[in-house]
Amino acid sequence: MKILLTLLMISNIAYSLPLRKGERIRVPIKGEFIVKTWNIKNDVQHKVLRTVGKNLYLIKTNNEKNLLSTYKKVYQNYEYIGDFKEVISPNVPNDTYVGKQVHHQIIKTFKAWNITKGSKEITIAVTDNEFQIDHKDLEKSWWTNPDEIPGNGLDDDNNGYIDDVYGWDFIEQDNNVDSYSDPTHGTHVSGIIAAMPNNKFSGTGIAPKIKVMPLKWYGSEYRWTSATIAETYNYAIDNGANIISTSYAIDHLVDDELYRDVLRRAKAEGVLVINSAGNGNKKNPRRQLIKEIILVCSVTSSKGDQDVRSRFSNYGTGIDICAPGDPIFSTVQVKLGMQDRSAELSGTSMATPVVAAVAGLIWSANPNFTAEEVKKRLLNSTDKIDHKNKKYKGMLGSGRVNAFKAIR
Repeated sequence: MKILLTLLMISNIAYSLPLRKGERIRVPIKGEFIVKTWNIKNDVQHKVLRTVGKNLYLIKTNNEKNLLSTYKKVYQNYEYIGDFKEVISPNVPNDTYVGKQVHHQIIKTFKAWNITKGSKEITIAVTDNEFQIDHKDLEKSWWTNPDEIPGNGLDDDNNGYIDDVYGWDFIEQDNNVDSYSDPTHGTHVSGIIAAMPNNKFSGTGIAPKIKVMPLKWYGSEYRWTSATIAETYNYAIDNGANIISTSYAIDHLVDDELYRDVLRRAKAEGVLVINSAGNGNKKNPRRQLIKEIILVCSVTSSKGDQDVRSRFSNYGTGIDICAPGDPIFSTVQVKLGMQDRSAELSGTSMATPVVAAVAGLIWSANPNFTAEEVKKRLLNSTDKIDHKNKKYKGMLGSGRVNAFKAIR
């Protein structure tokens, strides 16, 4: 009873107490709900804040009692507070060259390139905190909205977003996904997938010819909501993403009904959702209850130390696959006054886009594959690593991803 009363008290105020390091909480936002309806215009009882997907609306109301009788479906809007990124502290930026990208040797990227470097017809949506659009190694990697005229202040394609040429910022509700106010994460993830090769700069992505759709859904305030998460995923689905790569902790979202429904929609629409397994060194993380996603654990990727479960990586019977993520050398956000740089980061955040990129290569080589066929090929073509992880046998998924075996 005390716990219930505490939650009710928290839900009625703006949560402002400092969190302990690493703590994450979920708080229901008083009076805010996401509703599913086909005729929102006839609703005069509640304030509509914004659309968060097809027939989905974020509303604010002082009268919660009649919601279930008014709408087809009603979801509580939760606020998630804390740092949900799956990244270990960054190292000092290094000099940039492909030799530092040991993960390419491990997963046989360059052998895979004899078959494909990816296809511009394949789009991977990255849901993250920032994207440096003008980064020298990523300038040609971004997905662009073909039906939007840049800078005219109009919603040319009538999708509800004005000038969404390079995706959307779902925190600020504008088209500036490049706003840098938080440690680099999205730029690093994007470079792992599709940084440009052969430009005498930095390193290269695993699938440099596919396109990355930059979707900013998180900021330095370390707060996000059910509505933000749902809107981001719905945008990716509605705008043609084949794969969604998410490097964020989702254990708190397992019983968020709206989040689960959006994942079901992604699966029904043939979109693969790939998510990090988590950095808690935890067995059977709660997120493995979600069957609609591919969960990725991290293994070591240093020279002479490969394919051992990363000390931080979650593991368990519900993990699907592992990938190098400890460390990964890739693009990072350039701060004012600095030249374009790259750096090593470690985490299941880094392992996840490795798997997403390989899935993109599979789809590029097999454009007629369904999402389930891509998933099956991805999981059935791994290298077995149990002999290096005897204590974790059966808890590291099907093995470590292998790009060449996946598409040969």
